[in-house]
Amino acid sequence: MLKHCVLTVDYSGDWARTLDYLPGLLALLQCEQLTLVHVVEVFKRKSGEDAPEVIEENLKDIAGRICDQLQIAVDWEVRSGFAASQIVDVAKLRQVDGIIALNRSHSSAREFFMGNIVLNLARLSHVPLVVVSSDGVVAAESAPVMLATDGSAATRVARDWFERFVKAGRDGVAVWVDSDRHDDEAEAHRTLAVLTSTYSGVTCRHLQGNAVNKLVETADELNVALLVIARRGTTPIENLPLGRTAEGVVRKCRQPVLLLPA
Repeated sequence: MLKHCVLTVDYSGDWARTLDYLPGLLALLQCEQLTLVHVVEVFKRKSGEDAPEVIEENLKDIAGRICDQLQIAVDWEVRSGFAASQIVDVAKLRQVDGIIALNRSHSSAREFFMGNIVLNLARLSHVPLVVVSSDGVVAAESAPVMLATDGSAATRVARDWFERFVKAGRDGVAVWVDSDRHDDEAEAHRTLAVLTSTYSGVTCRHLQGNAVNKLVETADELNVALLVIARRGTTPIENLPLGRTAEGVVRKCRQPVLLLPA
């Protein structure tokens, strides 16, 4: 699946939380190689931790710990500039399969004043983005994978990935949320019925209400291993890089999210 991933490293107080997710997450993604990327952001005041020799030593230590624990190949790269664009650039140059990043802020106010690297990555990345939360709970080995779908063409890629996980032996939950736009009941029933009849390990939920809230609540209730969602959902503003549902889920969800370019 995602054989080679970039793992963003920022040295924030919460960043070590990322390491708690890695064993289960990398196994689920079938990841065999990581490239650690740390970006020294040009607009921030430099500290002792930004000295090149300190960064190199820290990345070397993290790489060694991951390699010893998970028995996968790990290397690293240091960049300078705006974090999201530099991370995306490394992903392109190294032709990786995905990016893994920590979301350490669920505060809209904080995003306004400080920016949100994860949301910028979500808008810029051309490869799948896996977002883990600094205040989430690591899922059990048997936790299901969750699909967010509305039957649109844009969500087909999310369904394809969901089915890959199910075929590999993971239980799944497919969730369709009817919103105020009055989704097609018959289409929802057909889509969910096909999944449950095709895969014995898949259950479905057809819910009513705000899509972001219902998806996040369901993911939290089930403590899912991964919530799979397409980047561009159904939105009347076609020139937005992110659909409103996808952006809301990335911002609020405390379970890992696999955000896929549609």
